[in-house]
Amino acid sequence: MSSDKKLTVKRLVIFLCIAFIPFYIVIPVLWSVYGKPLYCGDEDLMAVSYAVGVFGMMIPSAANLLTRLITKEGFRNSYLGANFRGRMGYWTASVAVKLIEGVVMVFLMWKLYMSDLSLPELFPEVGLSTVGMYLAQILFSVVIFFPAFGEEWGWRGYMMPKLLEIMPKPAAVMTGGVIWGLWHAPLTVAGHNFGLDYPGYPFVGIGIMCLMCTLMNAFLTLVTEKTHSVYPAAFIHALNNNLGVGALFAIFGGEAAAEKLDAIGNSDIYTVMLPVFAVTGIISFILLMRKEKPAAAG
Repeated sequence: MSSDKKLTVKRLVIFLCIAFIPFYIVIPVLWSVYGKPLYCGDEDLMAVSYAVGVFGMMIPSAANLLTRLITKEGFRNSYLGANFRGRMGYWTASVAVKLIEGVVMVFLMWKLYMSDLSLPELFPEVGLSTVGMYLAQILFSVVIFFPAFGEEWGWRGYMMPKLLEIMPKPAAVMTGGVIWGLWHAPLTVAGHNFGLDYPGYPFVGIGIMCLMCTLMNAFLTLVTEKTHSVYPAAFIHALNNNLGVGALFAIFGGEAAAEKLDAIGNSDIYTVMLPVFAVTGIISFILLMRKEKPAAAG
């Protein structure tokens, strides 16, 4: 291994240690203090669990910053630029792809679990007011852009470029996705995303999270590489967290939709999400493998 690669590995290890340690310490400690997992649905823990989630999303960016300072790497190729020239398709994708995915997921939920009701019965409130709420939710994604940026400047702005330096793209995308999924493991064990009572808890949840993160990593890495900027990935991440299938049902759905959604378990929702994520991830993976002239550094 060359000296440059050894330095890259060293920096990557330091980054991952800083990124992983807080969740792997804080969440078990809080579980011990409160005597229950953070995401068990207890109203008394809602503020704490929300704060852990939001501030936790900033950890990868802090790890990026600290690693650059500790190793005297500096901030060249920091992915903080905003090069629009010839890249508007990828900037547009930061909005369009996630919005389209949401619509597809709603359609699949209807066909798989709610087809005894017509679409007008499920969504009787579609009109100017609900469209306005939908647009407001998109605008709210700008607010939660900052925590999303906290993850993206770490994972796509630091981890992925380092992985791409030391291994082939296919291996880097898969390795980065698994790392990202395992970073979520303490949250998953504490009930985030999947709850606490599904078959195979918590290993099935951790496995699904690693798979979903790998698929999403392909798309986010593609957009970051093509724009040489972390901002589109951060907005994609914000939209993903803010306008999922549950939010769309809450905005447009009526009482019948709410009752149907309550009867559907988390595993059923992820059964719908996974194939949609898979299509986006596979297309992104194929596009990543294609060679093109390098974009100007940001």
